[in-house]
Amino acid sequence: MSLLRIAVLAPLLIGIVSAKEKPKITIRVVETQASDRHFNYEVAGTPEKSTTNCRDNSGYGSVITGGPGIVCNTTTTPATASHKDTISVAQANVLAVFPGDKHVTLWCQYGFRKCVDLEKGSYGAEVDGETVWVFVPDLSGKITKIKYRHNGGW
Repeated sequence: MSLLRIAVLAPLLIGIVSAKEKPKITIRVVETQASDRHFNYEVAGTPEKSTTNCRDNSGYGSVITGGPGIVCNTTTTPATASHKDTISVAQANVLAVFPGDKHVTLWCQYGFRKCVDLEKGSYGAEVDGETVWVFVPDLSGKITKIKYRHNGGW
């Protein structure tokens, strides 16, 4: 009975695994252009705030009821005005040639994930819809998959 299950399920499992395979191609990088993406945002202002602290220096009065030895200090933090600011995030736009001489721009943004300015040359890649995973060797020779997005042609 268990051999029958294996005989029936094995082709189904192999079909599921192979359905997830992504096409592997070789791309040729022609140039990488660096750019910055600018995000504008507003920083809210803060209201003025005062804090008063009292203490009894006389030895016989009470801070609550008052008395001749009560000393109070008030500290005031001034209000701040709201203001606008800008943050810049570095990006890479890779001009690459795909199989069939298709000219494609690949885009990645630093900060959210690993992004590499690719040197001219050939790289292995895996295509998954609009996402392209490029296989990049590091200095030790270890291959790392870097995620880029298809961003049109050139």
